Amino acid sequence: MDDISYTYHDLLHIYIQTRRGDHIHSDFKDYYAKLLELLGPLFEVDFSAASPSRGPLWMLFYSAVNSYLSLRTPWSNFLEAGLIVQKIKQLGPQGEQIFQLSEQIEDATRRSREAHLQLLDELFISIYGSRDLVVTSQDLKARGFDDTKKPQIEDYW
Repeated sequence: MDDISYTYHDLLHIYIQTRRGDHIHSDFKDYYAKLLELLGPLFEVDFSAASPSRGPLWMLFYSAVNSYLSLRTPWSNFLEAGLIVQKIKQLGPQGEQIFQLSEQIEDATRRSREAHLQLLDELFISIYGSRDLVVTSQDLKARGFDDTKKPQIEDYW
């Protein structure tokens, strides 16, 4: 397996993963928590403690993470929606309108996710400063963590 590289952008995404409450199994949350525990000090970032001077920015950062995690669409929780799709198709023109509106919602949600991530990136830099460091899988292995053992969702179905 190729050596994985982590930048501060990845650190931010890993932090978001630790804040999720919908992991299919605790192995996922544990994996990301351990990864964050190792990467945080290397990047000199502690997400659990913001400096008092940056407290207001941290409050917005924390709120933006929660907002990002709450983004969803009416279709978000369906693993299989074949019956619903079939019923909507049977509605003819009204069904087409439902599909078009659903696509608009999906697009707006995708754009909102992208904007949230851009906001989080800007807030991260404002709070912690720019980080040019790159950490590799080898760096993590030297600290006793094998990032290639990431849980795979298909193993839990």
